[in-house]
Amino acid sequence: MKFIDTHIHGGYGINFNTCTPEEFHIFAKNIFKRNIVAFCPTLVGDNVAALKRQLEIIKKTMCKQEKNEAKILGAHLEGTFLNPQKSGIQNAGTFLTPTIENFKKIAEGNINIIKIVTLAPELDKDCALTDFLEEHNIRAHAGHSVSDKLYNVTGTTHHFNAMEPLTHKKSNLALKALLNDNVYCEIIGDSLHVNDDMLKLFFEVKNKDKIILVSDALPIAHSELDSVVFCGKNIYKGGKDKEGTLAGSCRFLDEIADNLFQKNILNKKEIEKMAYHNVLKHLKLDDKIISNL
Repeated sequence: MKFIDTHIHGGYGINFNTCTPEEFHIFAKNIFKRNIVAFCPTLVGDNVAALKRQLEIIKKTMCKQEKNEAKILGAHLEGTFLNPQKSGIQNAGTFLTPTIENFKKIAEGNINIIKIVTLAPELDKDCALTDFLEEHNIRAHAGHSVSDKLYNVTGTTHHFNAMEPLTHKKSNLALKALLNDNVYCEIIGDSLHVNDDMLKLFFEVKNKDKIILVSDALPIAHSELDSVVFCGKNIYKGGKDKEGTLAGSCRFLDEIADNLFQKNILNKKEIEKMAYHNVLKHLKLDDKIISNL
């Protein structure tokens, strides 16, 4: 079974926000051994200069990949355009208003290697940035948001996490995306970010053609380090900071898939659809780009 992870921050002690091209190659070779054949390095919020630097490094690495490496499909910008009310582990001091102008400051010269941008759609005036992204074949995901509407997004980021919870009293982003067959939903199936009963409900209700399994794996995943710096904070084994805030997952996508399979939440055919085929459809990619891996 092959996997594509569109939401992953690193692993083996390697942080995509700060790593070198050499470290990207090391990571890609190691993750490929786990049948994760492609991924989107996911960058959290940082200053504009640092994000531009990492996009350049990602582009440089993409041009020099070898056959025994997981293919870098392009970057996922998770930080910067988020709602401070749902910042989670991220530093709200790095956030910018989601505008075309601010996006161009970061993406200048590298728009073609960005595949996904997570943003708080309620802050995107008239959906200007969302529509601009889609026009440039970049998927706009709602995430780290307090929105009660979908606006024009085509996906959600780590569904349920960093958004208003489900309630019988009113509708919200999580519920609307769950019921909308035009919207893809990322889900972290590690049984920690979302408990098993809610995972079962999600997989029962959401159109299975529109679900994307992701890891949200942290730099500390499969690392022998006691802690790593992520979003300017020390993150410890278990994926939390000293206050207990969950920063992400310590499992890679193959392990998350195995968790869902072993608990009889999903079968192998469903896993392959959600962790591979649905990703290609969502990103509008041809299977041929990784069929030789």
